[in-house]
Amino acid sequence: MEPQNQYPFSSVNIRLTSEAVEWLSGTTTDNDGNEVRNIAIFSRLLKDMRTTPVYDDTFRRPLNLKPGQAQFSEIGIADKWNFGRKKMHNILAKMEAAGLVGIYNSRVGSAVSFSCIMGWKNSVGELVSNGFFAD
Repeated sequence: MEPQNQYPFSSVNIRLTSEAVEWLSGTTTDNDGNEVRNIAIFSRLLKDMRTTPVYDDTFRRPLNLKPGQAQFSEIGIADKWNFGRKKMHNILAKMEAAGLVGIYNSRVGSAVSFSCIMGWKNSVGELVSNGFFAD
């Protein structure tokens, strides 16, 4: 039996722009010429979204994250998907332009805010609004 994916929520409410739907429906070619579905890249980032305030020390440079954010490393994501860092940077920029996320880079670390997520239902069934939702 395969282990189940563990998400920090039981469901999410998402509002997508037409640009976001178009981008999520597409693919990106990795360094070996294989196509990777864009929705898979987005979903992997979403899996790391925090639903409560947290001091995220899973990276070399820890960050205080708010609900609706995830810490990331362009190099780490690029390695996972077999992309170059510049290609990963461009993918994140496309996600931001499509209204899926907001990117925050600093000398300390990088965080993504899920601006397309209206809210989520937590593990006890309560609806939680996302403070980063861009209406």
